[in-house]
Amino acid sequence: MKSEMFHAGRAPAARGLRRSVSALALTVAVVGATAAHAQSTSEPQTTAPAADDAAQVDDVVVTGIRARIASSQAIKRDSDTFVDAVTADDIGALPDKSVNEVLQRIPGVNINRFQGPTDPDHFSVEGSNVIIRGLSYVRSEFNGRDAFSVNTGRALGFNDVSPELLSSVAVFKNATADRIEGGIAGVVDLRTRKPFDNRKFVFAASAEGSYGDLREKAGLGYSALASNVWDTQHGTFGALLSYGESDLYSEAYGSHLTDFVYRPDLSNGEDRRYVPRGGAVRTQQFDRSRSTLDGSLQWESNDGRAKLTGEYIRADSRSGWTERVIEVDLGSGGDPTPTAGNPFTYGSNGVFTSGLLVNNAPNLQVAPKRERDLQTLTEDFSLAAEFHPTDRLSIWLDAQYSKASADDVDMSIYGAITPVYTLIGEGRHGVPDIQFVDASGQPSALTNDPANFYYRAAMDHVEQSDGDQKAFKADLKYDFDNSFLRAIRMGARYSDREQTRRYSAYNWGAISESWAGGISPFQTTGPLAVAQYDFPNFQRGHNPSPINSYYPTIGLASAYRDGTLQAALAEVRRPEASWKPLDKRDGVVSGTPFLPGETNVSSEQTKSAYVRFDFGRDDIFGADTALTGNIGLRYAKTEFQTRGFITTPKVGEQFGDADRNDPRFPGQGIPVTQANAAAIARYRCGLIQPGQSGPGYCLLSDARLNDLIAFSDGSTQPVERTNSYDDWLPSLNVNVKYKEWVFRGAVSRAMTRPDFGVTAFSAGLFYTDMNQIRANGGDVNTAPLLTTNGGGSLLTGVRAWNYDLGVEWYFKPGSSLTFNAFYKDLTDILASGSFVQSFSNTQGVSTDVLVNQQVNIGSGWIKGFEVGYQQTYSFLPGLLSGLGIEANYTFVEPSTFPNAVTEPRYAGLELPLQQLSRHTYNFSVFYERDRLSARLAYNWRNGFLLTPRDDVNPFSPIFNASTGQLDGSIFYTLNDNWKIGVYGANLLDEVTVTEQQTSYKLNGVNQAGPLAPRSYFRSDRRVTLSLRYTF
Repeated sequence: MKSEMFHAGRAPAARGLRRSVSALALTVAVVGATAAHAQSTSEPQTTAPAADDAAQVDDVVVTGIRARIASSQAIKRDSDTFVDAVTADDIGALPDKSVNEVLQRIPGVNINRFQGPTDPDHFSVEGSNVIIRGLSYVRSEFNGRDAFSVNTGRALGFNDVSPELLSSVAVFKNATADRIEGGIAGVVDLRTRKPFDNRKFVFAASAEGSYGDLREKAGLGYSALASNVWDTQHGTFGALLSYGESDLYSEAYGSHLTDFVYRPDLSNGEDRRYVPRGGAVRTQQFDRSRSTLDGSLQWESNDGRAKLTGEYIRADSRSGWTERVIEVDLGSGGDPTPTAGNPFTYGSNGVFTSGLLVNNAPNLQVAPKRERDLQTLTEDFSLAAEFHPTDRLSIWLDAQYSKASADDVDMSIYGAITPVYTLIGEGRHGVPDIQFVDASGQPSALTNDPANFYYRAAMDHVEQSDGDQKAFKADLKYDFDNSFLRAIRMGARYSDREQTRRYSAYNWGAISESWAGGISPFQTTGPLAVAQYDFPNFQRGHNPSPINSYYPTIGLASAYRDGTLQAALAEVRRPEASWKPLDKRDGVVSGTPFLPGETNVSSEQTKSAYVRFDFGRDDIFGADTALTGNIGLRYAKTEFQTRGFITTPKVGEQFGDADRNDPRFPGQGIPVTQANAAAIARYRCGLIQPGQSGPGYCLLSDARLNDLIAFSDGSTQPVERTNSYDDWLPSLNVNVKYKEWVFRGAVSRAMTRPDFGVTAFSAGLFYTDMNQIRANGGDVNTAPLLTTNGGGSLLTGVRAWNYDLGVEWYFKPGSSLTFNAFYKDLTDILASGSFVQSFSNTQGVSTDVLVNQQVNIGSGWIKGFEVGYQQTYSFLPGLLSGLGIEANYTFVEPSTFPNAVTEPRYAGLELPLQQLSRHTYNFSVFYERDRLSARLAYNWRNGFLLTPRDDVNPFSPIFNASTGQLDGSIFYTLNDNWKIGVYGANLLDEVTVTEQQTSYKLNGVNQAGPLAPRSYFRSDRRVTLSLRYTF
């Protein structure tokens, strides 16, 4: 096979090249991963073929780990900018079982182990949230095109794609003018196979079974690929069809210390004490099924001057989880006090380590069961054409249409029991013991009887979003002979994206409470029957069982979808309670569960054009040297529109419209209005007993309560906002090759557009939780009465100047030592922020509203370096010749980044950049000899800020402590067609630890205290047995 396998953009006949086959190019051709390292087949190729080196031919290894390393090195060495890649040595043979886990092996790339970047309570076994060089401004692509979805971001989740169908994953860390704009941190390009990658009949299949030792349930998966090429008098035709499907079942345990606060009453001067207000434990069971279909057709003319490629990709994913929790209700009682039998103990930094947490009253523990069922579907259609009218002129045309949908149901039922206390012990294996006990510290007898629990509350959330995108682009290249200017490229692109986001509020409301008409005890029969759950094998048996609790047995998400859960909850819901299903709320759009303000339509049009000049000269500094590079300018215009609603609260929903027939209330039988709401509210507040937690409005003065009622007219006002901005993006890349050395430099201007989830504007105003304000040290007399999590429709993109310098030494086939230093100078940075803004209702009444959203709030820089080492030790004697090592280390240093913190007790604190780890390393040792192939890979990153604001009360900054994970695989080749192997993940049983930032006041100013333990997560050790067939 010819070296044009590195040149997906041009046909050999049109190119007129007279270069011979290089060893590494041949390697890439054999493994079929050649299209991975640069542009899609619709884009002009940007790299030169590998130089001749006939002496290396005898060393070529064409299968296994060594082939993957060699092809990945060739991609990096021959690229026109800074690129790292991981390729599949065989079909279906990426080195890890999820794309995220593949990515974390690449220098400068991190993932975290939580479902979302601001949700530290829900673990992710396969990882999420890809970070490149400390930044989250990552663009994702499928074959060089947009990877589209309708989530709150801009891209398809990497774990929604079956890795078995990918030929490679490439990470671009700097830019050329012809690449689509949008990735300051980098671009992740997922490459699928094409028929012309292997111009012969190919069939491959794999089957696997995975097993997690905590979940103790097997998940099955399989994939298949068939491809063939036919030479006819009308040209060469190719067809490829691949399909992959897999199920994964996993489990995680979590132990939590909740809401550490500074306790001046327990402190002595500067000997400060920090004590949690409670504890929590949880088990989470995760189910993930996905299927990916990829079909492509190709045609090439007999003279090689024309080629057509059509492709269809379908990614269908369903993910869900079930969790059972027992946790303190932070809204009830006060700060815990020490007891004589179980006094508080502290570490050297004053942070609580053990003791019995007894609040003054009522020591309420809540026991929620929560289920989520998320279904996503993305379909992508593309058609690409390339023409070579002359040996010098090349034209590429490309069209893409994508559509996507998301359907999400998230349902919780909250049980409760009181009085139960939290006993914390220092525990073993680094995880504290957390037990729920009586006042003496002994197991509570109350928890043995389900009748002592009651249905306290429910919370439902639904999303039904969809969208599509159309994109067109054209590229042209003209080559020059015998000139320092080797080629001119130019092109243009247009995209039009629209998505409708239907995203309900998280609809929490009481089912039964002592202050809302009494409680409804748990039932042991009927649709809401509960069953005992004692957290078996908690923390793999290293910690005692925390409690004997009870949870509904019904499948919450599925029962919510078919309506049976709503009917069952109606039977236990007290008439005075506030919860109503989403679709029963006043004002919902008919036939839907959404209020007008919960639907938003956003559209974005981008127009871009570029010009790029390629230059170079062989032997410029003497024999065996070459200079190549490119300089260019890209222009991009972004136009954004969003249509949504501003919705004000309705007094009936807040002050008991459902209670109006209760004879105890004034105005019996009369709907709650703005005229009588104050009297009803005050009556309800009067029912609250000392120590009980009631509605937040009960803390307001009469004047502020009247202001709140006057604004609460339940009105909905449509709103439309537009925004546009321009970007000029120059770039320069220079590469100097000397024998086995490559020296690189690059500078470019880049931008990243805000995610759709933060620019979509619909403002649903809701009452500020005054209980939370008071608990966090705020002033209920001055805090804004209402809050909204609004969209920043006027946000612009983040911009940056990117600088890279690198040196690469390829000292033998499959071996290299590389160094890359980088610097990024960022402006218009997006970060979570809050501000107060005045809103008016339809009656002209205005009030201040706390708006939580992302904002463009400043500038900053990051700098660092990456070191990579790969070597195969084939020179060692005997069995040792099968050894090899892959290792890399990344250091990132940030400036002080704007990271707005608005929670009262943290306001003014300086926090590091979210998700950035200063130190990251990967170390893999492999062995490959004869039929055996084995690999152990360890990934480690040091501590980092997970989120500046937790998703849940008390909304604290949360850090992820340093963490690492050891994975491995062993494969044995049975014959020319069959391989069998096993993967192992989390072999060391890693515990993921998060920490809460504490604070205290000094002279009225917030000061940062020590980090206190927040949570300890342990997940499955996972084993996957795999069988592969290739023909």
